[in-house]
Amino acid sequence: MARVRNILILGVAVREVFSFWTGHPFDFETWVRIGYWLPRGLSPYHALPLAPGLSFANDFDPTSTANIGYLPLWPLVLAATYGLYSLVGFGDRFVYYFLIKQPIIFGDVLLAFLLYLYVARVHPERAQKVMVLWLFSPFNILLSGVWGMFDSMAMAFVMLALLVPPGRARAAWEGVAILAKSIPVIGVLPLSYARKGKALDLLVAIAVPSISTLAVVLLAGWPLDSFTGTLGSTLGKAGLPLSLWGTWAYLDTIGAISGATFNAVFGLGGYLWVPAVVAASVLSWKWFGFDTDRGVVRSLLVVTLTFLLVRGQVNEQYAVYPLALLLVEAAIWSPERMRLFYALSAVIMVATVTNNFLLIRFLAPVYPNALQLESGLIAQVNPLRNAALYLEGLAFCALNLWYLAALIKERRKRGYDAT
Repeated sequence: MARVRNILILGVAVREVFSFWTGHPFDFETWVRIGYWLPRGLSPYHALPLAPGLSFANDFDPTSTANIGYLPLWPLVLAATYGLYSLVGFGDRFVYYFLIKQPIIFGDVLLAFLLYLYVARVHPERAQKVMVLWLFSPFNILLSGVWGMFDSMAMAFVMLALLVPPGRARAAWEGVAILAKSIPVIGVLPLSYARKGKALDLLVAIAVPSISTLAVVLLAGWPLDSFTGTLGSTLGKAGLPLSLWGTWAYLDTIGAISGATFNAVFGLGGYLWVPAVVAASVLSWKWFGFDTDRGVVRSLLVVTLTFLLVRGQVNEQYAVYPLALLLVEAAIWSPERMRLFYALSAVIMVATVTNNFLLIRFLAPVYPNALQLESGLIAQVNPLRNAALYLEGLAFCALNLWYLAALIKERRKRGYDAT
């Protein structure tokens, strides 16, 4: 275990090098504002102004506001972080940035260790490789150490759910994962498998985030209408098209269709991921079952890949979920798919560099003109950049489609080994 400990420490160190002087000028700036304003009585679901002496960017157009579309656990973590900064920060904003990154980095490194533990139960000789691949993936380092996005924290709770036996405890950890970030709700059926006479497990998974969220909103006095409105607006959101909507979004970008046509079609289709995920959950239960490790992991993969293909807005950070599950599946049951992990990681990294143009914007905490420099460069190559984003999105979808098709071909048949 000494070697494992040293690898984990190195993984932390690599992320900490970037932690205090980099950050996304929209997401991380939003975290900065939330941490500052929540103790002062403002709701994270309302537009938040600049945080005096702490804000580093104003990457918000007139139609966009600095508020959050997540359940309240993350805002509470940010408020606690600001409280700690008030005690030990010496008024230095970089200390504040450093402290905000700590739960994000911890969640990412914890996820690597949990992947190690899960694989080690079956193939201890492969577990360390899985941990190393996660810890030193350029995409994961960028996402947690530089960007400051916390999806790995939510995925860590999903892994905790997988590490405990099916039942009430697994459902509870799934509930915590949803509370951390709502995306894990797509796996609620595989992770709260209703055993005979144990249908209460599903209620537990739903009750943990629901009751906790309602309690926080009511106790904090945040207006319910702004909370439900902000949260509801994320369901059918259109944005970075790393999904099958990519062609439609690209046609809109080059002016081949009108904005009104785009909005009308997307308004109808943007919610298709909801019934698609439900259907994928039911089919994966029939194909793989939810009563074995292999069945649950492959069911989660089918559901996650369906979500990524059908969802209107698929951001780069969503790749955390299939990549983590792919590492588990490849290490334990399908080692030939390790090449797919490399391919998906490469494609999503290239798409991230293209969308966040040459990663310039992440220098905003130390370079105030980062956004202006980025904007000027994009203006010179925007058609080429849009085409590259479209092709990268197609590549991401193609890999996801291939993987989904491969899993479906391996659905349970007579004599299928689901252990």
